Amino acid sequence: MRLSTPRLRLAPVAEEDLEELFALHTDPAAFRGDTTPPLADRVQMRWVLGQWRAVWAREGRGYLTVRAADGRGGLPPGLLGVVGLSPLETDSGPVLSAYWRIAPAVQGRGVATEAMGAVLADPRLRPRGVEVVAVTARGNDASRALADRLGFRPAVATRDVPGGRDGDLLLVLPAEDAP
Repeated sequence: MRLSTPRLRLAPVAEEDLEELFALHTDPAAFRGDTTPPLADRVQMRWVLGQWRAVWAREGRGYLTVRAADGRGGLPPGLLGVVGLSPLETDSGPVLSAYWRIAPAVQGRGVATEAMGAVLADPRLRPRGVEVVAVTARGNDASRALADRLGFRPAVATRDVPGGRDGDLLLVLPAEDAP
């Protein structure tokens, strides 16, 4: 499965992405405003990548690498980020959990909005009738602004935040908002 937009090409994460994913996930600037710390070593990234690939094999959906489309839009070559949807069991039932991590060099240039917009619009990745959630740090203004642009809204106060970290906020894109 591959997705494309006028500026971007998205492809399922693959073993050959390990080094670029590791560089992104160890960069403190890519975690600015986040309550999750950057990864500390390659073994962690290898394990995470294995989990992501297993989701693809089992579910037919998951996380995708984001790269520039043939040098368009003035974007640099190489990995621009990773985005996607992964199944998650919550107290409210099964949902899809949204994830985005964008390289600091291209933050603020619409890459995350364009990439996640493509993911959310693709019925192979987001089937009708499935709620999508995003968990972000309450103080992560950039992530909250992206979620808002994508149509996410704060969950009702009675819902638990998956992961249970203090300071995190649960955002919801209702199933009826599916394209």
